[in-house]
Amino acid sequence: MIVSHEQIDSLLSKVRRPSRYLGGEVNSACRKWDEALVRWCLAFPDAYEVGMSHIGLGIIYHILNTRHDALADRCFTPWIDMEAAMREAGVPLWGLETRRPLREFDIIGITLPYELTYTNILTILNLAGIPFYASERGDGHPLIIGGGVGAFNPEPVTPFFDAILIGDGEDAVAEIMEIYRIWKQEAGGQKHELLKKLATIRGVYVPNSKLEVNKAIVADINKAPYPTKWIVPYMNVIHDRVGIEIQRGCVRGCRFCQAGFIYRPVRQKAPLEVGRLANCALASSGHEDISFLSLSAGDYEALPEILINTAGQNMWTNIGLPSLRVETLTAEILDVLKRSLHGGFTLAPEAATERMRAVINKGNTEADIIATIDKVFATGWRLLKLYFMIGLPTETLEDVEAIALLANKALDIGRKYRRDATITISISTFVPKPHTPFQWARQISIAETIERQDILKRLLRRRGLEMKWHNPRMSHLEGVFSRGDSHLAPVIAEAWKNGARFDAWDEEFKFDVWQRAFETLNIKTETYLNERFPNEPLPWDHLFIELDREFLRNEFERALAQEPTPNCMNNKCSHCGVCDFKVVRNVISSPPLKKANSPLPPFTKGGEGGITVSFTYTKTGRARWLSHLELMQVFRRTFRRACLPTAYSQGFHPHMKLSLARALKVGDASENEDGKVELVEQIDISKATDGINRHLPDGIKITALG
Repeated sequence: MIVSHEQIDSLLSKVRRPSRYLGGEVNSACRKWDEALVRWCLAFPDAYEVGMSHIGLGIIYHILNTRHDALADRCFTPWIDMEAAMREAGVPLWGLETRRPLREFDIIGITLPYELTYTNILTILNLAGIPFYASERGDGHPLIIGGGVGAFNPEPVTPFFDAILIGDGEDAVAEIMEIYRIWKQEAGGQKHELLKKLATIRGVYVPNSKLEVNKAIVADINKAPYPTKWIVPYMNVIHDRVGIEIQRGCVRGCRFCQAGFIYRPVRQKAPLEVGRLANCALASSGHEDISFLSLSAGDYEALPEILINTAGQNMWTNIGLPSLRVETLTAEILDVLKRSLHGGFTLAPEAATERMRAVINKGNTEADIIATIDKVFATGWRLLKLYFMIGLPTETLEDVEAIALLANKALDIGRKYRRDATITISISTFVPKPHTPFQWARQISIAETIERQDILKRLLRRRGLEMKWHNPRMSHLEGVFSRGDSHLAPVIAEAWKNGARFDAWDEEFKFDVWQRAFETLNIKTETYLNERFPNEPLPWDHLFIELDREFLRNEFERALAQEPTPNCMNNKCSHCGVCDFKVVRNVISSPPLKKANSPLPPFTKGGEGGITVSFTYTKTGRARWLSHLELMQVFRRTFRRACLPTAYSQGFHPHMKLSLARALKVGDASENEDGKVELVEQIDISKATDGINRHLPDGIKITALG
């Protein structure tokens, strides 16, 4: 059965942002159903714009769709309005590419990105007509496999899954694929036999199998598949840019940071490969922005050369870094990043006193922070974003007040350089995470969180300071599930039944629904938020067993004593247990790229135009559901992919000089629409028309250019 275009169109006419559900984006796979032996649907339990920002989803999609025997489709949790429309029409959840109902796939791979997406998993299963609990599903149902960062303590949702992949997916997915393919070719059998075989794969956890599980790991990420053609969404997504991983893992040892422990050891990608992937991804996507991904990008020795080379070859591209330690920020890095001044600059001190930074093993000083803030404003930024946490172990109210003192110092520095300098202070509540030294720590209560937030609100009233904070009730719920067990699965189902959806979204979060669910099932949330005893069994003890529990406990004691643990990348081994020093070890990129012989060429924001080219285009089929702004985005990125020599506006926010004559209503089709684009040089009209049309998505076509 295929969900028809007529059925989908009927639904799209009733919802906001229909482009979430269209499929057919540039670079999406279009595999034939009947030619694939094993059919996967990769499901993300959040809205399209969140899921399409997830690098892991894109990597697995790429791996499966490059195999001759597999097919990978995508789906995302429908927004509230679409869920209601689907239920009213009796339309099941479908894959974007194939339009097949999810229940027809062999395997549904569900990402576990964050604890507050758990109810969305149930929405996906329910709309697909698949029972929630694995124990209620038969051999004829798809295999439900979870994976992602949330898999390192999946216990609150394990009753909903047949298997869960813990760790890196690149190699493990290929092994899962091979076992499933053989099992299916042999006319299948009972599902429990398949699960028994899957449990032999490193990283695969089959609930109730009573097996300890090592995480799946890619020892050398240079040998792992990585996409060069990323899907280009129609709409603006959360991280609307190309993402190139330069390093996986971090051994700085920040004691609150789960990612820093679960992704160990450090594995760096070769600089030449990073450069190749960056240039290919920008050329094939037309994106205006690129980010080089790492938990601690400043530890990547060749970072300045990577940034300079990328900027030099991609003049109209904004370059960003998601994570830089203050002491690793150099003049070379700032020189490249200043081309994107419009985005603000982000630093994450996490704590505002020397004592608290020693507790969390942050490894930098206030002098480092102040010096970096000065560099940022001296380079030209107007907006600086500072990230802090409240509720860290041993924190006092003086430590909280110090956040405001540091923010005011930062603003004083900014005002030396420009009168409109602004500081945004983002405050999150510390949530103890599994597989970290603080996994035994207590989480502060909702009342304590509000008290500390109120202190900061009172102290951060100065003009030029803007405070943002996380919903304390969301943090409370996150903490419960973060260190939860399988007794919480019925709570999730109960909350879902009573309307809990998209719990990570402020506008949809219904704390009262969760309170009633816990009360109905007689579960006290404080049980999961309290301090744990050192020898107390933890729900995740059987997972990622190579990370030594004694090492984590020693790190907790060192935190209380404010003792540092050095970075093992450049110092002696800290004996965390993850490396075997045969296959699994720190991999440092070598040799780095040669330093540029000349400085980065001057960058003039804007381009000398003067050649205006008119064009006529169609907007039909699925493209008629694009909004005017989305259509403008399609043309901008298409012109970049087609290497059209377009002109840009002047100033620090340059825009392609492009206009469309009229804004069609969403859902309206047209065979004859007009637009104009300004160029900086003459083009061959015939060749340009063909080139542009090759890069346009279905439903949009240039019919005249000149």
